[in-house]
Formats: sequence, C-alpha cells, structure tokens
Amino acid sequence: MAGAPVGEELLRLVVESATDIAIIATDIKGAITVWNSGAEHLFGYREHEIAGHGIEVVFTPEDRAMGVVEMEKRRALTVGRAEDERWHLRRDGSRFWGSGLMMPLAIPDAGFVKIVRDRTGQKEAGDQLARAEWELRTLVEGMPQLVWRSCDMGNWTWVSPQWLDFTGQSQAESHGHGWMAAVHPDDQEPTLAAWAEARSHGMLDTEFRVHRAADGAYVWHRTRSMPVRASEGHIVEWLGTMTDIEDLKGLQRRQQALLAEVQQHAHDLEAEMEERKAVEAHLLYTAYHDDLTKLRNRPFFMNRLRRAMGRREAVPVAQCAVLFIDLDRFKLVNDSLGHQAGNQLLVEVSQRLQGCTRLQDMLARVGGDEFALLVKGFDEVGVVLALAGQIIEAMRRPLWLGAQEVFSSCSIGVVEAADHHHLPDEVLRDADLAMFQAKRHNIGDYAIFTEAMRASAVAALQLRTDLQNAVTRQEFVLHYQPICNAATAGITGVEALIRWQHPQRGLVSPAEFIPIAEETGLIRPIGRWVLKEASLQVREWLDGHLGLQLRLSVNTSGKELLDPSFVQDVQDTLEATGLDPRRLQLEVTESVFLQQPDLMGEVLGGIRALGVRIALDDFGTGYSSLSYLSRFKVDTIKIDRSFVAGMLAQPQTRAVVEMIIRLGQTMSMDVVAEGIEDDAQLQALTAAGCGFVQGYLLSRPMPAGELAAVLAGQHRPRGAGDAA
Repeated sequence: MAGAPVGEELLRLVVESATDIAIIATDIKGAITVWNSGAEHLFGYREHEIAGHGIEVVFTPEDRAMGVVEMEKRRALTVGRAEDERWHLRRDGSRFWGSGLMMPLAIPDAGFVKIVRDRTGQKEAGDQLARAEWELRTLVEGMPQLVWRSCDMGNWTWVSPQWLDFTGQSQAESHGHGWMAAVHPDDQEPTLAAWAEARSHGMLDTEFRVHRAADGAYVWHRTRSMPVRASEGHIVEWLGTMTDIEDLKGLQRRQQALLAEVQQHAHDLEAEMEERKAVEAHLLYTAYHDDLTKLRNRPFFMNRLRRAMGRREAVPVAQCAVLFIDLDRFKLVNDSLGHQAGNQLLVEVSQRLQGCTRLQDMLARVGGDEFALLVKGFDEVGVVLALAGQIIEAMRRPLWLGAQEVFSSCSIGVVEAADHHHLPDEVLRDADLAMFQAKRHNIGDYAIFTEAMRASAVAALQLRTDLQNAVTRQEFVLHYQPICNAATAGITGVEALIRWQHPQRGLVSPAEFIPIAEETGLIRPIGRWVLKEASLQVREWLDGHLGLQLRLSVNTSGKELLDPSFVQDVQDTLEATGLDPRRLQLEVTESVFLQQPDLMGEVLGGIRALGVRIALDDFGTGYSSLSYLSRFKVDTIKIDRSFVAGMLAQPQTRAVVEMIIRLGQTMSMDVVAEGIEDDAQLQALTAAGCGFVQGYLLSRPMPAGELAAVLAGQHRPRGAGDAA
C-alpha cells in the first residue's frame, strides 16, 4: 500500500498542473472538496474560500432557478457524464461562456467531479461570424431592389428572396427562363429582344410588368445589368437589379390626368396666364404647394374644398368628402431619430398616400404631420371608407429611415360634406374631431364623424375651462388608500389620490382631468397642492398617534419632473410641512424615461439626495423595465394590477409576478402589489414573499377623516405627556 500516497500525490500534481481548466470535486451533496488552481483562476475564488460551499455558486441565478445543477447531477448518475455549454458566474459577478463536463466519482456515493473550460473567445468569434452572415443576408434581403444572376441570354441562376415573395415562384422555378412565366405575356417578347441586344451593347436596361402573387396584379419593373467578364474579356455572367417603378408609372398617369384637367380649365386661366412671368409662376407654385412633400398645401386644399362644396350646392349629386389623416407617434420619431428622419418619414408617407388616391381625388399636407384627402365623384360613402381602409393598410407596412426600420400608422377622420356645412373650415373641423375620436378609441384606424363628437368636443372644452377655475377655487380634495404589510395587514403607508369636487358634476375621476391638466400645464400647480396637502395630513397623523410608522406616496407626472424648480419645490414643501423626507415617496411611471432620460436621471438623483424615496409605478407595463432598474436608483417597485388580476388563472403571469418579487428582494427594493381584490390573490402574493399590498380587498380610497378613524383603531392617540 506504499504506492497509494504516491498515486494520490501524482493525482494531485496532475489536477494542480491543469491551470487552463477548472477541476472541481464535490461530495454526494454537492459540497466542494477539490478546487484546483485552474478553478481559482477561472472563477476568482481561492480554495480555502470555496471549500465546503455548494457547487451552485458557479452557476448563474437563472440556471439555479431552473434547477440546472440537479439536472446535471441526475444525468451524470444516469448516463455517466453530463456535458453542456452555458454561462458561468465568477466571484466578481462577471460571466464567461464555458464548456462543462460532470461525472460521478468511481466510488459509489463519493460525489462528482466537474471540469470547466473557458470558451468565451470561441463563442464571441462564432457570434461575430453569425452576425456578419446575418448582416449580409439582411442587406441583400432588405434592399428595395430585386437582385439576380444570369449565365447568358436571360438564363437566371439565382434571384434574391424579394422576387420569390413577390411572384410566388420558388428559387428552382425562377432558374433558366422560368422567371419569364411571371412576366406579362405582352412584355415577354420585347424583354427577350432586349437580352439579345444587351450582349452587343454590353448593358441591359429594360422595363416590363411582373405578376404580383398577392393580388394577381401586374406591376411595372425596370431591370438593369452589366456583364461580368473574365480576364480574357469574354462574358462570364450577368449581375443585375430590378426596381419597382409602378409609382413612377402612376405618377405619369396622374400627370396625364392633371394635364387633361389643365386643358379643360385652360379657357378660365388663359387671360391670367398671358400676364404671368416665370417668377410669378414660381411664386404661385410655392404658395399652393408644400415645399417638403411637393403636395398641395392647406390654402390650395381649402380653395378646392370650397369649389367642391359650391358644386354640390348647384348639383346635389356631386358629393364630396374629406379624409383628415394624422400620423401616429410622429413626435417619437422626431425626438428619437431627429428632424431629418422626421422629414424623410413625411416624404415617404406622402408617396404612400399618393399611391392610394384616385385620379379625381386631391391630396394635401395641411399641417406638421397632418394630411387631408378631398374625395369627389362617388355614388356612396362606401367608396370613401374603402379609401380610408386602403390608406390604413398601406401605412402599416414598415419603412426604412436610413438604417432604421420604422413601423408607422395613421388615424383618419372621415366626414361627408352636408347641408349644415357652409364653410370649408367647418368640414375640416368635423374631420379633425373624427380623427381624434379614432385616436382615442383605436389608434391606427378611422372614425366617421357624428354630431355626438361635436357635443363631446364642446363638453371637453367646458371641462378645460372648469379645470382652470377649479385651481383658483380650490375644488380639489384628497382621498387616501392604505398600503399594508402583506403578512400582518397593518397599514404602513398611504397613497394620496386627487379627486375633483365639481360644483355641478360631483366627484370627477382623475383619469378624466389629469390628461387635460398635463396638456394645459395645470399639472404643476395641482401637483404642488397635492404634495403640500398630503404632507401636512400625514405629518398630523404621525404627530397624533404613538408608534405610527407611515409613509406617504404621491404620484408625480413627467411634466412636473421636467420643471427646473421641481426638486427645490419638494425641498421647500418638506421644510414648510415638517415632514421627514424619509416618510415621502414619489411615484413615477416608466414613461417618464422615454424623453430626456439623462435629465430624468439627474432630477431623480436630486430627489433621492433629499432623502425622498422613488417608486416605479405600474412596473412591467412599459418599454424596458429592467433597463430602468439598472440605470436609475429606485427604492420601490409596484407590480401593476393587470399582473395581479391574471396571476391565478395564468401560470406565465404568476411566474412574472414571482420574478418581480425576487428581483425586488435581490436589489433590496420594497415590492408593492396593486389591485388586490380577493383573499386568493393576497395569499398567493404573501406566499411568494411580496412585502406590501394595496387594493380594494384591504381598503378603498377614503377621505382623510375616515382614514384617521382607522388609524386610531390601530394606534393609541398620543397624549399630552407622550414624547413627540
């Protein structure tokens, strides 16, 4: 047995000499017993630091949550080895991509050995190669032109996917002269003749119509090609592109129609045209055209609408209608990509709109991101609605602004000129009202004007006026909804919720007047009033009850945060009311980070510097919740009520809720679940470790007097001899 120590020493030397791979041994329960120098180098733990710890420490939190460690052990015991490639976790929190092998030790129940090798470099190289291949494929497939290759005389050997999608042919069907099957029969012979001439000319440039599989239409295309020659000079193959020129053909048709219209009205303009000079003609064009899109402008549109309305009065069957078209989320493109991209978008949109109009219709740009279409010569309103639907569908197709793909849409208001319309402005006003109705109810759709819309607009104007007066008359009141400890149901905080005590309508919901307040700028004085009144009230409750630990939550608008004096106003309010800053929490939604995120970060940092907490409201419903948590300091996350409502019936939703709770625990944040309405929801959230809850099950929002009685039942009122 004298050789055993020698064998063990030899084994130890082998393990320790493997500096480029990690060799880890564990007992049967997974506790680490061997940790070589390669493991120290790869994971950052010294042997004495890691010995006895579970091997789970080298796995990422995601893999631990999925039970990967146990799965590897079972597989190793079942088939003798478990191999994988995955992310591993270093001591400093960084990650590397590694290949791993786990095997059971030869002695039964002795444990496992795991070998890990760093493969990060290979993975990055593979990822870069895959990305390069993807970028090349995306470049070819994303080009607006079709690309093809031909050996000679139009015998294609390859064509880009755009042709296959457009014609419905397969790659094999397009080879040789097979692609000619998609060419219009009348164009096939001229196309082949062009190929015959191309060899002598050394260039191919011809036009023909191609069958579109989606709707059976033939669309004009132009193909151009130059030959690829060998060093000896003979032609090896042809490479060419094919471009959709249907819009160009349509423009030519519209030009012909416009020419016919000009000729029809030539006698009305003959005397005036004789007096015009070149400079006057240019000024006239500028006066009636939009400089960016080259469409007709608002004055010209109103003039033509006035003529159409006059023609309708003279000939009742000469109907006319207006489509008021507004781009959705255009400001987001301007703010994120710049005004140049916004201008490019307007030009692209104008071209799409022109592709949807009929020859007798007139399209104009009447505002920044607003267009109007005058529709004439229809027998029934269904023709107008069909045009609106065609525009909606055309606008839903993606377009490219430089290298950025953008999905745009529009909302349309439709109005047919009626007897009660006396002026063009009245028609355009009603179309505008219908457009806003479309935006409110289903963005990216159209709405037909009704008289109820005008009544609603008048009511909204009255509400705006009343809101202005409400600030002066102090018609607002505050209700408070308790935030409770999930385990004890004890009240730990309150959320201040504003209500408008309208003199005629009674209590008005904030959902109805807060958007108006943000639009008019009244949100600033209203928000400051809420903060001050709620701070005074909570300070009164804290002073009046022994042992009361209460935190005030106040909703804050993005418009308020953009006010340069907001942080100072918060500090002034705290000093004026005497409320401890630690007792105040301002709630913001993820939407505040969409505009000027750097500025928002500075403002939130200034607020936290006062000692005031920040809560992220409606967590998970915005655009990039996790990125905000990593970038901005937040003290509390509030789980949106939509997740709570669906967590019992939908396992995926429940998993999201549990993930948010674990995330909050990991990042040392308080987690508040909103919208608790039954005991089953409360029990599930408590079991998941949610610290705080809020909802109708625990308490509805109530006036300060009612909540004071509830607090008095939980905490003894402070007496004269009690210390403050």
